[in-house]
Amino acid sequence: MKKTPTSGIEYVSCPLCGADNTELMYHMPVRQDQEGVYGQDVWDIVQCKQCKLIYTNPRPDASALAAYYTFANDWDYQFVQDWFIENADLQRSTWQRYLRIMHHYAPPGKLLDVGCGAGTFLLEAQKAGNQVIGQEVSPYFAAYGRTQHHLDIREGEIEDISLGDHTFDFVTAFDVIEHHPYPQKLLREMHRLLKPGGVTFITTHDIGNFYARRYGAKWRYLNPIGHLTYFTRETLQEMLHNAGFRTLKVGGCHTIGETGMDESVNKVVQFGRVILLRSLVISLYKPVTQRFPRLARWQVRRKDGSVLDHKKLLVRAGNQIVMDDDMVLMAVAE
Repeated sequence: MKKTPTSGIEYVSCPLCGADNTELMYHMPVRQDQEGVYGQDVWDIVQCKQCKLIYTNPRPDASALAAYYTFANDWDYQFVQDWFIENADLQRSTWQRYLRIMHHYAPPGKLLDVGCGAGTFLLEAQKAGNQVIGQEVSPYFAAYGRTQHHLDIREGEIEDISLGDHTFDFVTAFDVIEHHPYPQKLLREMHRLLKPGGVTFITTHDIGNFYARRYGAKWRYLNPIGHLTYFTRETLQEMLHNAGFRTLKVGGCHTIGETGMDESVNKVVQFGRVILLRSLVISLYKPVTQRFPRLARWQVRRKDGSVLDHKKLLVRAGNQIVMDDDMVLMAVAE
């Protein structure tokens, strides 16, 4: 595929405190397929000396990001297909767990999912009794959700799609805030859209997690093109507080539950699934099936109706042993 260079780069001050006083954390090259496309091929990930927020600076400018989210690149398109389309059914139990947690705090109501992707969370939220709307900047995802799932998805930036003040009981954003060039502005817009006492449910990558620190520059989520800001639990809570929110609940994506007892059980179960099984898949199953391809010809139907096979297992397992290097933060609009 011929590479078409996008526009270039922009320098920014700290998205949290506005300071311009940083130290270099990582000097990150782009993937090989991204070389010569996004303004430069090596990017600095820095940490603000004042508030400790970690972010890419300089970063791709607005036109470069717009080009990125068309998924015209072969690798990006395949990633979207593998993770968001073909593996969508494997997310169902996670979405259902998140909804149980949300409804533990508030009954079903009007819900907006920011950066809704293929719309799979919206489908589960709808089944749980919510009235749902999605927002998406990617034309590909917006069209997919409308045509395949018949969802109400508004295409464009959240501040540009004419949604009224204090409209929603829930505003969710799953793995979105790290992509947004102005995360504080995004949170203030989410606050505007929520009714007083409305709940936001946010997930993002946790660069303060043990595994993120262990892997360092090789951590799976260090992506200087798509991921512009890297939060810890502390920096995300501070940004939410600045936007008018009060924290309700913080936890890891793999283990968060409705109650403390749920979370204790989840930690035991997920340690087996996420740590032990992932270790076996990466270190034993994957090399064995590469040598003996016939062993990869299997398929299992799970209790929730989803289907797991060799390809989906490898996508889910990834290449690193991690647990809860994604975080959940729930907050209420005050």
